Amino acid sequence: MKNIETIGKILGILIGSVFLLFFEGSETYQWIWFAIIMVTIGIPHGAIDHLLANPKIEKKELFKFISKYFLIIAAYLFVWVFFPKTALLLFILMSAYHFGQSHFINSKIDRYKSISYFLLGSFYLCVILWGDFEATASILGNTVNFEDWKNNGLFAIAVLFLLNTLSLLFFQKEKRLLVWAEMIILGFVLYSVPLLLGFIIYFGFWHALPSMLTEYQSLKHHFTGNKIISFISSLLPFSLISLVGIAFLLYVFSNRMEKNDLTMMFFILIALISAPHIWFMNIFLETKKN
Repeated sequence: MKNIETIGKILGILIGSVFLLFFEGSETYQWIWFAIIMVTIGIPHGAIDHLLANPKIEKKELFKFISKYFLIIAAYLFVWVFFPKTALLLFILMSAYHFGQSHFINSKIDRYKSISYFLLGSFYLCVILWGDFEATASILGNTVNFEDWKNNGLFAIAVLFLLNTLSLLFFQKEKRLLVWAEMIILGFVLYSVPLLLGFIIYFGFWHALPSMLTEYQSLKHHFTGNKIISFISSLLPFSLISLVGIAFLLYVFSNRMEKNDLTMMFFILIALISAPHIWFMNIFLETKKN
């Protein structure tokens, strides 16, 4: 399974490099890879949270789990409607922690692991958001005046790089050099490519894929027959529900919104389904380590 993660990360670097060498400026190239990665691993990696909570979950428990899931979504939707700036800030903070956590799924951090998660996730988010600042500002412009932060990007990235280096030196013994090398190589690629491509490369191969592999390792003992087919089958129901639901809403509003507004709507939809996933995935990962 470790080989699959390595192959995925090499593929991610290749996708970004090929874009810079041969397809720079091509929106088609970006959207093709965005769709492929989002459909195959992006959405599916969060489609079995109920099994992570209880691999042998019964209908009654499943109903309770789904109710909790939708309660979190409803509460977060309320925040998005009435306090959009707060909702955006919460999503960035949650995502920074969640993304950083996926870098250390199979590594031990001696102290201050939550801070280590947050620092590393924040570094990559800053690289992605400021790497294509114009796209970021145009999408988030209706929620927050991102232009005020234009000249602070490189400083923030440099500070976070330094803080992460110190964190690796003092709090982590395993894979210290690998994480640091990734910050340089991956950071350069993500900063150089457009926002859409940078996000999906990182989200797909440095977050969703490692998470999915960990999910499989945890659940495979509960499957019968061909374990990989059983695992894929378990991903399908909620993956399809999420994809169809998002596609339907985007289709309904596609003729009523400008491109940036539609992109922001997609962003919010992802944020809504991510909030409960981040909550339950954190419980699963931290319980697994203890």
